[in-house]
Amino acid sequence: MPTPFTTLTLDGQRLEGDAILQWADALVASHNEARWAVEVRDTLRELCTGDGTLTAHTSGTTGPPKELKLHPNDLRSSARLTGHTFHLKHGDRALLCLPCSFVAGKLMLVRGFVIGLDLHVIDPAGGVLNNLRTTDRFRCAAMVPNQLHRALQDDRARLERQFGTILLGGGPVSSALEEDVQDLGVEVYHGYGSTETLTHVALRRLNGPRRQEWSHAIGDITFELDERGCLVVHTPHLRTKDHVTNDVVELLDERRFRWLGRHDNVILSGGRKIFPEQLEARTAGVLPYAHYFTARPDDKLGECVGLVVETEQPASVVVPEVMDLLAGVLEDWEMPRRVTAVSAFDRTTSGKLRR
Repeated sequence: MPTPFTTLTLDGQRLEGDAILQWADALVASHNEARWAVEVRDTLRELCTGDGTLTAHTSGTTGPPKELKLHPNDLRSSARLTGHTFHLKHGDRALLCLPCSFVAGKLMLVRGFVIGLDLHVIDPAGGVLNNLRTTDRFRCAAMVPNQLHRALQDDRARLERQFGTILLGGGPVSSALEEDVQDLGVEVYHGYGSTETLTHVALRRLNGPRRQEWSHAIGDITFELDERGCLVVHTPHLRTKDHVTNDVVELLDERRFRWLGRHDNVILSGGRKIFPEQLEARTAGVLPYAHYFTARPDDKLGECVGLVVETEQPASVVVPEVMDLLAGVLEDWEMPRRVTAVSAFDRTTSGKLRR
């Protein structure tokens, strides 16, 4: 029978059983019932009571969020795989700066239990460096791209002093951010995974002499394509062995792939397949507005590229500006034929865009 998680080190203090839950209650009280602290407490309660099964939800970007029950044996297997991949050992200092409302934050707590990491927990909002002391040092941390981008803008040298390895997840990495980390004195990886696979199943090193163009499987994980050209993930370390995704990829072999975009989002324009996510990776550092590309009906092409821009300014002002900027980074056939300006995008609770 599965058993709950029993021992966790937080800020150098080794806690067991009820002491972990007391620490969690104190965290919530000290931060005035802040949502992020409540999510940490609730995750720890699930892990430390019952059989250690965790409740998690999918992100909701392509449909209503689904509730999943993550088995404690799968949680342990995933944590061990991460520890082996990054050569993490008992006592290594790690930062939890992701919300525990989704699987990435939850799994950082699990890694603390399983690997024996010494965890420090902070508010995910407000800038990572702003919520740390300058004397803090971390062997590893998981972040979303926006967190790393802000930290680079806030204090690049301090980021290098305080972190050894940063794992990015939660969405694509823009070309601008990837370029910005090339000479950063921190190992930066981009992970590919999902709630169903208990976070990352493949990694791509973004910087340094070991920079990679392809995402590489970790552990004994392998990949194949289904009839749509979408990735199928084989996870021998988990109870569910096969996971069919909606991610269109270029598969080099059973261990390496390049992510192209979501099958749901592809634009079929004049016989070409255009992936909005690929365009957005190139335009993220160019347009001064939040934006996304999408398919629009076109009498001649079947579908054409559409652009939606988040701004309070009228379209008559925005359109000439963005078209001039896009001309420098997109091919002629990638340029949007329809541009729409809206005051606010629809986003999930985690901040992901609902197209």
